[in-house]
Amino acid sequence: MSSQYCRPTGSDPVWRCPVCGQWWQLDLPDGDFWEPMSTLKAFLFYHVKWKAERKHRKAGI
Repeated sequence: MSSQYCRPTGSDPVWRCPVCGQWWQLDLPDGDFWEPMSTLKAFLFYHVKWKAERKHRKAGI
């Protein structure tokens, strides 16, 4: 379940909420609707972005 604080932004087709950790995917080709997606889907389809986010989170610990 997504947090009430999730406000996906940016032109990148994938976004991770820094508050709750929910991953969001931009509905393409229209690009005007964000839909939540699982961490597993983010890992499988957007591994480079997922890996960068994980590295960033681990650095903050």
